[in-house]
Amino acid sequence: MKYFILFVSYLLLIQSVYPQTKELDSKYIKNIKSTLSNFKSKEERKEYDNYFEFLEHQISLNYTKNNYVLDSDYQKIIQNTFQLINSKNTDLQINKNKFYIIKSNIPNASSLGFNVYFIESGLFNLLDNQFQFAAVICHEIAHNQLNHTRLAIEQDAEFEKDFKRKIKSIKRQDFLKLIKSQNEVIQKKYDLAVQSRKKEISADSLGYILYKNLNYPKSEYFHLLKKIEEFDQSDKFILDDSIYAYLFDLPEQKFNPKSIKIEKNSLFEGLNFTEYIDKDSIRTHPNLNDRLNWIQKNFQEDFTKQNVTLSAEFENVKAKEIKNYYDNYIHNEEYTTALLELMYEKQNHSNRTDLDKYIGMIFSKLYESRKSLKFNKYVAQVDANDKNINQQKLLSFLWSLTNDELKNIGEHYTKKATN
Repeated sequence: MKYFILFVSYLLLIQSVYPQTKELDSKYIKNIKSTLSNFKSKEERKEYDNYFEFLEHQISLNYTKNNYVLDSDYQKIIQNTFQLINSKNTDLQINKNKFYIIKSNIPNASSLGFNVYFIESGLFNLLDNQFQFAAVICHEIAHNQLNHTRLAIEQDAEFEKDFKRKIKSIKRQDFLKLIKSQNEVIQKKYDLAVQSRKKEISADSLGYILYKNLNYPKSEYFHLLKKIEEFDQSDKFILDDSIYAYLFDLPEQKFNPKSIKIEKNSLFEGLNFTEYIDKDSIRTHPNLNDRLNWIQKNFQEDFTKQNVTLSAEFENVKAKEIKNYYDNYIHNEEYTTALLELMYEKQNHSNRTDLDKYIGMIFSKLYESRKSLKFNKYVAQVDANDKNINQQKLLSFLWSLTNDELKNIGEHYTKKATN
């Protein structure tokens, strides 16, 4: 009897993890939409219609592009985290959470409202342990519980309604009124941004309360934010020019040092334009340092970093994500970003044994794209005045290569990886 109960429990877990198809998910989103009523205005109804159309499209598009991670180890650790948070926070009263794991190296998770979440797999690469992952999910559940998506939709509807009313009141010749209206629109944008920042702080606060109820190490919620701050502020790596000769001066073709020489356009060098709207003023996320201070000030906890034990489940998924790192880039056709990181790893004598394989794969794909006249889809044009000099040198090098040279590099590294 004991084993039968365990088997039934296992089947229930499998059913909760795997029922993910485009048709079922489309029906799921339509069912959520059908429960909404009592819209305050036609603008609000339209905004909700647009949002659910966008949500359904995004979910469907990810199926089309094979963007979902369906690995059972990823699915189970996320499912178990949601279930634990719900069980330890009984006042949440959430019957079902719908989450999608996206193949991406971006360490991010987002609440889309209505108990729907997108979790980008790169999160497992960034985070140290299962406690920090639970902290991320607590934060996103907090956004969901505070109805931040609904509030944003309704604010957009109100903004649209207000904007239409002002435009209608303006006569063509009344330019002063037009300018005044423009200023009011910009001020409204600032106001909405301030509200968005407050939402982020409130999600931090409720998220911490949800996390605290798990009896997990308190310090990990705080240090999650610090880790994200460090990631956001980390200096970009620097490539030495010598890495090009080391990697691409091959027996069958020589590397030309001139191919990475960037000539700045002196006519436009140093020219900056000040935008009318202050970007910092319309940032929707508060500075992470402000969020850290807020948590410290309002919860008065001891957030001193503690030694914690990594769970075998988290360690397994993190190892898989590290292994899939370059596969994610190639899947998303982010070839130049992948090449920059591959070159950096080579420069720093990485102990990964699969780097040559990925260099070969990327150059082979670039060769195919050149043949099919799609090269510029994957390789941007060189901008001599761009501050990211590493990227501009790589772009210059790639554009300098002929079809045969792209092919040769691809074949060279593919062969080298198999030896």
